[in-house]
Amino acid sequence: MDAAGKAGSFVRRITTDPSSRPALAEWMLPPPYVSNPELEQAGTEKELFADWPSPADGTGRLTVSEENILFRQLHYAGYRLSKTYQSADRRMTKSRERDYSTWTQRYHLIRTRVVEANQGLVYDLIGRSRFSTLDREEMTSEGMMALLRAADTFNPWKGYRFSTYACNAIIRAFARAAMTDSKRRDKVAGAYDEEFEKSDHAETRRSDERALYVERLQRILRHDDADLSDIEKTVLSKRFPKESGRKRLTLEDIGRRLSISKERVRQIQLSAISKLREAISRDPILQ
Repeated sequence: MDAAGKAGSFVRRITTDPSSRPALAEWMLPPPYVSNPELEQAGTEKELFADWPSPADGTGRLTVSEENILFRQLHYAGYRLSKTYQSADRRMTKSRERDYSTWTQRYHLIRTRVVEANQGLVYDLIGRSRFSTLDREEMTSEGMMALLRAADTFNPWKGYRFSTYACNAIIRAFARAAMTDSKRRDKVAGAYDEEFEKSDHAETRRSDERALYVERLQRILRHDDADLSDIEKTVLSKRFPKESGRKRLTLEDIGRRLSISKERVRQIQLSAISKLREAISRDPILQ
């Protein structure tokens, strides 16, 4: 990842009061956008919108490259809307009105394309979810809103897929909705219902979070993001084998095979685990 990708890690939002000028009172506030130095470069608009509106006018699933282009276009559109809004607050002109209308249309066309291409994530997670206190309509509503919020704040310069980011956002939305629903049921008196009395919300939430951590840890190991040495990888593979039927070796067994002491194996294991914890703490999906 380049320096620009590391720098663009936060979302810009407009705080200008829309009523500060009567001419802006009817304008919709600009959407948030992820700040990145690329947006301010002179040739960015020409590069990103050379073949506009493709792939924004397509249908179906998106390839990795199409997804990346769309999100960069989305945040550039948000960036332009923000600049136009602030400029119009100082001096309103017809050209700025036309500019604002153009970029608003582009922003919503791109956003709609991204959401339609990924809305299957919501239905898939509903089918696999264990939040039994929520009905399907409520989960669909919460999931779609989470998908929209994820589209607004996803950072395409960090190098991971939107589906991973969106799934985490949707699961969290389900968990918040289930917790809110549980609190509401506690306050409302009603007839005894065995299904409501035996809620597995806490256990389900822990299970979902555990699965997410395992998935991110596996990705870190695949991409060697923790910068483990060869001997650290060997010790971890012997101590925590991936295959369910494979025997887990003791520190003493590993030391005998590697011709080192049991204490040295323990030190290598602790060093490897420390590196993995540091890599997990940097993972943007788990923030």
